[in-house]
Amino acid sequence: MAFVTRPSLVVPDHEISTSAILDDIIGSLPRDPELPSPAAIRCWGRNLKVDTRRFVVPLEFVSQTGTVTERNNLALPVMYRMATTAAYDALKASHLDRTDIDCVITSHSTTPATPGLDVHLVNKLDLRPDVLRMPATQLGSVGGAHTLSWAARLVDATPGLRVLVVIGEALSTVYRREKNNPAGIVYRMLFGDGAGACIVSSDPRNACLEIGSSWQQVVPNTTDSYTLSVEPTGMHFTSEKWAPDGVNHLMGPLWQWLHRTDPDWTPEVVIAHPGGPRILDDATAGLGCSPELLKHSWESLRTRGNLGGVAVLDILARTADSTPAHGSRTLLLGIGPGLTGAALEGRWHNPTASPSTA
Repeated sequence: MAFVTRPSLVVPDHEISTSAILDDIIGSLPRDPELPSPAAIRCWGRNLKVDTRRFVVPLEFVSQTGTVTERNNLALPVMYRMATTAAYDALKASHLDRTDIDCVITSHSTTPATPGLDVHLVNKLDLRPDVLRMPATQLGSVGGAHTLSWAARLVDATPGLRVLVVIGEALSTVYRREKNNPAGIVYRMLFGDGAGACIVSSDPRNACLEIGSSWQQVVPNTTDSYTLSVEPTGMHFTSEKWAPDGVNHLMGPLWQWLHRTDPDWTPEVVIAHPGGPRILDDATAGLGCSPELLKHSWESLRTRGNLGGVAVLDILARTADSTPAHGSRTLLLGIGPGLTGAALEGRWHNPTASPSTA
């Protein structure tokens, strides 16, 4: 059985309001009747339900035109610092020494580097030189759920294994003033930067979630749903018009998996990746649950934007702080480019709280 500790989160110093981004987008918009109107752009901003987010550098630097190298050189060191701090905090909160970690799983898609975050952490945290490393650089928004899924399966196969999961993203690197199509405008208002880390092991002490099983899914023939590419002037994230509906392609297989052994399975705690309002609404409908169960996902979206793979760690931490009932049926769900999904189902672990009535 695998247990997950409350994640430690780190966000950068520069808080950026949606109103500031709207002013930047509209103020720099070329005069072209083919482009979206300022009124339409402000409407999109309201509909996204994001008030603020944090960037690794101030907006005036994020919005400047530059090369992909210049953008990455600004963002990568900050992402590394955030991820290292989050990892250190996760170890400290779990009362673990650096030598206790047997495996480190990392994910970062928006700050490409070789060697990557995994090697950086081994050196900065002085982890054991023989620690097992599992780096990922192409998971994107599904990174948090996907890496937790890997970690849980490793722990189930090797009881006693301690896995450090660390996700870091600087999604502000996809902020491109010259991308004035609807997708380019919306993603400037949606994304935020941050890092998170937690420990997955067979030790229930300091844990907030007991994982029963995990699930991964690729929806065939949807590789163009969400894509991240490297261009001379920066990273370019875009999507097809139907992409926000993509969660509905995953709900059928997810529902079958959740009910494979218990036809009456219903969630009491939901940690859902906040890709955007449409995704959260469709996840609520697909799970047939109360919107109240996704309140922490909505609050994460409102205050930090879409953090990519870090988001489910942020929501898991917020949920832990609200102390759900011990034993509550729990679902953690992430969705990412591909179209891909990953999920964990289990029980909330909070022995000091009242037991679930389920």
